[in-house]
Amino acid sequence: MNPEQSNQLIEQVRELARGPFRERAEEADASGMLPRENYVELSELGIPGLLLPEAFGGLEASGATLLKVIEEIAYGDASTAVVVNMHLLIAAFANALPAFPRRDQVLRACASGDWICGPGSVPSRELDNATTGFRGVEDGSDLIISGRGGFGSGSDNARFAFVGGLIEKEPENELMIAFPELSDPAVTNRGNWNAMGLRSTASNDIVIEDLRVPRADCFVVPVSLIEVGQQMMPMAQWQRRAYPALGILAIWLGNAKAMFDETVAYLRKRRGYLAVAGTPLGGSTETRDKQAWAQMELGEMDGWIGSGEVMLAHALEQVETPYSDRQAFLHMQVRVTHHLRRMAEEVAKLGMSITGAHAFVKGAPIERLYRDLTGGNVMAWKTGELRQSMGLAALGEPIVLAGPAGT
Repeated sequence: MNPEQSNQLIEQVRELARGPFRERAEEADASGMLPRENYVELSELGIPGLLLPEAFGGLEASGATLLKVIEEIAYGDASTAVVVNMHLLIAAFANALPAFPRRDQVLRACASGDWICGPGSVPSRELDNATTGFRGVEDGSDLIISGRGGFGSGSDNARFAFVGGLIEKEPENELMIAFPELSDPAVTNRGNWNAMGLRSTASNDIVIEDLRVPRADCFVVPVSLIEVGQQMMPMAQWQRRAYPALGILAIWLGNAKAMFDETVAYLRKRRGYLAVAGTPLGGSTETRDKQAWAQMELGEMDGWIGSGEVMLAHALEQVETPYSDRQAFLHMQVRVTHHLRRMAEEVAKLGMSITGAHAFVKGAPIERLYRDLTGGNVMAWKTGELRQSMGLAALGEPIVLAGPAGT
């Protein structure tokens, strides 16, 4: 994809996000239902194959294009941005696996407009990963897969599920990755997503019971070789694995920008306090945008968003800058992630504190944006954990960045 094509795609996504996506967001949030029309329109633009090679029919877009596309979608509807980014993360991971026929079939389907979800977390109403997840049992040349996983974002619209799990055997367990279709009778989409924010992501639990899959249709490798494979990965390729994780930060940025713009529009309309205009009982006769305290709070929001934008641009540049030390790259990534997370926390808090009770009413755009920003904050990396990682890195200790985009 050349720069001209990239710019055209970003503009097309921007028009969708600030038009129909934004219009559908209120109804989708109220119903908790995934807005399928969004994904039809994104498929028509080739977004499911955004990062896939042209050999599969994908767009083979740059990291910069990815982040801008995700940010634009998040401005209109953060739930849709979450689903799209998770799909792109999974598709990119699958593309990084060694080639085998089933993988290639799934990637070609995604490049043609199909979607994939990844129920890789503990189910939403459970707390212990020791009793959840997926297991495979060998039966001749087949694997019998059973188990359950949660947060399969986009599952109501997905054709495929990305299912990772263990095959327990001697002398060593094996990792398996399979790509079942959600229409298979052995696969159940529980349809049970019901959260405070990001309500229309369809991040449902997925249950699999005795799914028979040819072993040849799965990626299977001894667990001990996973770390070996990562260490053997060329540094440039290893660094580019950060792009989908940075996509989550782009969601926060796009959502925060939408919160800011809605806040500005609100301040220009909001006048007085009590419903007694023209008397001392009604309070100030100015609109709130003329009040110094609101201007200062808005300025702080603006500062957070501006610095977040700079930090994300810095990370984008650093992904393509050769590092000789993986820990140094991780330190950079943790710093950027921490700053964007703090941005999302502060913008959510400031937007609500400036606007107040009328913006907190159910169905108000700012109320939904607040819940979506908060949803991103609770589901991704924890602020304290990121601070600890920065402290450990500053002391020369090794760190790991684990979260919704993998480890």
